[in-house]
Amino acid sequence: MSRPSRETLIRYFRGKCLPYEIELVELYLSMHTDNEYVEACIAEVWDELTPSQSNSVDNDLEKFRAELDQRKRTWVQLPALDDQEKAQPSVFLLPAWIKAVAAAVILIAGTALAIYTTQLKTSETQVVKTKDMLSGNDRALLTLSDGSTVSLSGQAKGKIAVQQGFTVENTGEGEIVYRSTGGDTARTNAYNSIATPNGGQYVVSLPDGSKARLNAASSLTYPVHFSGKERRVKMTGEVYFEIAKAINNKNKHIPFFVETDWQEIQVLGTMFNVNAYTDELQQMTTLVEGSVRLKSNANGSYTMLKPGQRALVGNSVTVSDADMKHDLAWINGKFIFQREELGSILRKISRWYDLEVECPPELANIKFTGKLSRNQPISAVIKMISATNKINIQLKERRIIVKK
Repeated sequence: MSRPSRETLIRYFRGKCLPYEIELVELYLSMHTDNEYVEACIAEVWDELTPSQSNSVDNDLEKFRAELDQRKRTWVQLPALDDQEKAQPSVFLLPAWIKAVAAAVILIAGTALAIYTTQLKTSETQVVKTKDMLSGNDRALLTLSDGSTVSLSGQAKGKIAVQQGFTVENTGEGEIVYRSTGGDTARTNAYNSIATPNGGQYVVSLPDGSKARLNAASSLTYPVHFSGKERRVKMTGEVYFEIAKAINNKNKHIPFFVETDWQEIQVLGTMFNVNAYTDELQQMTTLVEGSVRLKSNANGSYTMLKPGQRALVGNSVTVSDADMKHDLAWINGKFIFQREELGSILRKISRWYDLEVECPPELANIKFTGKLSRNQPISAVIKMISATNKINIQLKERRIIVKK
């Protein structure tokens, strides 16, 4: 990416950048380049301090420079690159010294963090006034075993329903929980399902204590009572699972199965993410903790995953080291793109902001690198992509239009 102007960098260290500019500057600062250029901008802000201020901290800048020399940056492990990609700059974590300098300059200059907070609030107010499209939020539709539905959008905290010996309760924080009533549990084939629309997300704590976090445009179907032999659910879209261990009356582990169109995932107790959107060419399972076994529906083959690995499932199964920051970015409230094709980026954006997309096929393969909070309005995303000067991207009503 092109480096920010001196004026932009200096505004960043003064604490006067807009939210989308902060994302761009921090992405630039996290790249292995232009140390002297960055230091010069810091020094310029430092020189603006009054004599009494600068005398009290006259050694700090040199200390930060010395720290930069002594502490090499920590590299992020990226997937294997082809020869063309190896020519691109490598991306790594934002050095702590940069943030320390920024905090020190802001504090000494008397601007403090209140400036940034005020700018955020001002920006949010402007977004509402200009009817900018805000990010997704906690929205879902719960379908009960009798076929009735409950909208979870703005649902108040408290009991929603009683299902086969369980009460279904809304925590009021984007999560529903199944709690045993303490009586006999009816052993029937009763199923519930939860579905998020475009622009929605939700968490469900299942009757066995497992948790499932649904991304936008996703669904999960599950029994109200799990049998003693196995626990089995079906999903679409993207879901992050935290599976509780369960033991039967013979002191044996009860396996947990997750079914998608293309695969079956068997787990005992673990944390993993499954991306199974129908508009993607492959489904991806990323293992965080524990172990899982995948069965491909295409050829019936089995594949074991270790923590830190991902499996791409299509006509075949390919296992590789996972980029955890990228694969789990949505869990942490972020978009992270690392040389990702524009078509893939736009699909993620369209789901989260509930938008339609128009993009010529010849532009969909252009690759971008960037990071942005999922809480930002769509205008911040558009500005970030447009700043590369590779394409012209516009928002018209609920449609993103991409042109050369």
